[in-house]
Amino acid sequence: MPSFRPPLRALACAALLASLVPAALAVDVPNRNPPVEDRAMREARVAVKEGAWERALALLQPYAQAQPDDADAHNLLGYSLRKLQRFSESEAAYGRALALDPGHLGAHEYLGELMLILGRRDRALHHLQVLERLCGTGCEEYQELRRAIDAAAPAPRGRW
Repeated sequence: MPSFRPPLRALACAALLASLVPAALAVDVPNRNPPVEDRAMREARVAVKEGAWERALALLQPYAQAQPDDADAHNLLGYSLRKLQRFSESEAAYGRALALDPGHLGAHEYLGELMLILGRRDRALHHLQVLERLCGTGCEEYQELRRAIDAAAPAPRGRW
């Protein structure tokens, strides 16, 4: 029985591909020195979790300027501004997040909560409906906004 001998060209291609694999894998190795923006965003998330709104703002404002297409950054910026009671700036930041990502669950939830603070219950309900359409009634963002709306509901009017 004759033995199989692959063509020389096939062997050369296989060798070339094998030599490229380590270089391709090197791209997937995590960067040991992440860019300043990534570090700023991580530190901003920590500041938000700690309730350090001014620190979060100091990190998020330059980051959002440097990364204008980062919907998460604009959402967190809006959240921090809302916690600092800078409501018009907060609304603008949430609006930017939603312009970048109309399906951003967090921005819909937080903007709905801002609408409640501003006495615009109808707009909060609008964002609740959007969340229901995007993720259903079981997702955390929907449930959080639903609780906020229920807590802010005016007392039922009855006839006395």
